[in-house]
Amino acid sequence: MPDTTVYHLNLENRSARISPLWFGHNLEHTRSCVWQGISAQLLRNRKFHGIPQRNGVASGWYPIGPEQTHFALEERNAYTRRFDPQSWRRRKETLCQRICSVSDGMPCGIGQSGLPVVGGRGYEVRVALRSDRNVAATIQLAAGGKSLVGCKESVDVGASDWREFTFSWEVPQHHSEVELEVQFDRAAKFYVGSVSLLPADNFHGLRSDVVDLLREIGCPVLRWPGGNFAGDYRWQDGLLPVDRRSPLAAHMQIETLGHTGGYDCHEIGTDEFIALCRTIDAEPYLTINPTWEGPELAAAWVEYCNGSADTKWGSLRAGRGHAEPYGVKYWSLGNEFGQSHMEGPSAPSDYARHLRPHAEAMKAVDASIELVASGDWRGDEWYTDCLTDLGDVMDHVSHHHYTGGESPAHMEDYVGAGALEDFRAVATTATCVILPELMRVHDKLRVHEPAGRRIGITFDEWNVWHAWYRVPGVVEGIHHASMLNMLCREADQLGLSIGCFFEPVNEGAILVEPDRAYLPAAGKVFSLFKAHQGNTRLELGPQQPQADVDATASLDEQTGQVVLTAVNRDPQERRRIRLILPDNRWEAGGTLFSSENFLPASDFKESGVVFEACEEGLELELPPHSIARITASSSDF
Repeated sequence: MPDTTVYHLNLENRSARISPLWFGHNLEHTRSCVWQGISAQLLRNRKFHGIPQRNGVASGWYPIGPEQTHFALEERNAYTRRFDPQSWRRRKETLCQRICSVSDGMPCGIGQSGLPVVGGRGYEVRVALRSDRNVAATIQLAAGGKSLVGCKESVDVGASDWREFTFSWEVPQHHSEVELEVQFDRAAKFYVGSVSLLPADNFHGLRSDVVDLLREIGCPVLRWPGGNFAGDYRWQDGLLPVDRRSPLAAHMQIETLGHTGGYDCHEIGTDEFIALCRTIDAEPYLTINPTWEGPELAAAWVEYCNGSADTKWGSLRAGRGHAEPYGVKYWSLGNEFGQSHMEGPSAPSDYARHLRPHAEAMKAVDASIELVASGDWRGDEWYTDCLTDLGDVMDHVSHHHYTGGESPAHMEDYVGAGALEDFRAVATTATCVILPELMRVHDKLRVHEPAGRRIGITFDEWNVWHAWYRVPGVVEGIHHASMLNMLCREADQLGLSIGCFFEPVNEGAILVEPDRAYLPAAGKVFSLFKAHQGNTRLELGPQQPQADVDATASLDEQTGQVVLTAVNRDPQERRRIRLILPDNRWEAGGTLFSSENFLPASDFKESGVVFEACEEGLELELPPHSIARITASSSDF
């Protein structure tokens, strides 16, 4: 008979509220989170950034025309631009594709292949073109060398400035790979500035199905644009029309934007991000770029988001159709300063000296905002130096932890004795490693924070290490369930203001394919745990960090429903739990997530919880590496 763990669901043992902000997420422009993730854009390198191929054609595109056709990327006549032409920049961001044809009657141009389209679905095409003389241009979707029915347009491109064209097409049938081509057939210098291909049902340029899944997993706070990418972001450029925004080159090209050649096409600006937050009911949490943008620009961003319509930047927002302020409360003063991958001041005292003018200017615009200092808070000098110098204007410190990165637990083996040991280490990291780590941060803050100040912790990046380079499975699901249980139980005592998983889209919780998006095991865990958000925690008594069964209970004060989430962190053995209910008038039900194994790509099977009546209450059995969410309610509440 498996060991039995007993939980008393006593409504008298009420504790603190479980803040929804502990269940937050990140949306950073990294790897495949935006491109082939939340962005609905189908085209690669649609603004022609970076180093061209050896034939002069932008990466991701192919040439059309005889071998005498000359292709080059050109900056002088670029269609994309920056909000401030004098702002800081990196190389090869603002370019256009030039095509020089030497004779009439020979089709020339560029195309992109491998584009998936769905039959019966509408698509929106936008293209910006110019030429040194009057030419007729053709834009089409083709498959097998033939245009798709209803997916071809001819336009006149005059000898003038850029001309913008928009078409609406309906694809007649499904194709896993089609080509989009732009052609002309006169001797001319012809320029392509940007091209866009979007499903017509996009949400501000984002995939509607991915947006729906963000809502499904529960996203009470969303941090953007980074993370590391915050150090590459120019917020003012996001005020330009999306097709005219200059791409953004990454300082850490291989790590941050390795899936897009080191560049981001800037599909998401402030307005699009806020629209996303509004539709998924998320609190926006913004990270400034203090290395490259000074106090004035940081304050201007606050005023754009929070200023009234009679302020300079607030009036610009209102003129763009957003009369009411966005009310962004949380702002991070950069990301992970003091670590080698971030540009800017690395010493704590230098960080404090550099960031104080930013903090003061931002709070002068809106004194109600809360600022997060993001450094390497594992080092004592960040408390003794930075906190002393900056603690009067900052409200929180940022803390990050990646299991298998900062801690040794990671999955090297998936079979044999080594796999069982690795699984246990990963499954218990939240309680054995991260909880003590957060306690140390909390204790140091209490010692070094200025008198009269209470500095909080934003645990705004956590995940398993290299979740972005692996196929997720049940291991990640159990790890995340244990983490969320721990946060529900401990975050209040730790002074945790915010918790943000890094990051859901294509890095663990939401997987995106050309024709679908879905929740793997880890994403299902977030959806399961939504039931705790905003509830009052119920004390269950002491729980050992290495215990096989890990649990949290809460009470919905409005409905009287009790929620208990229990995780069996044992990779081999079943475990039993006994629930002692307030009285025999309570009824219980539940959902069980179980799986046959914890190999990569393993998933949870959902079923109902099977209870066994006992003298004191109810008992149930948890299979190895499984999760149960149990709800209990009484009509007498």
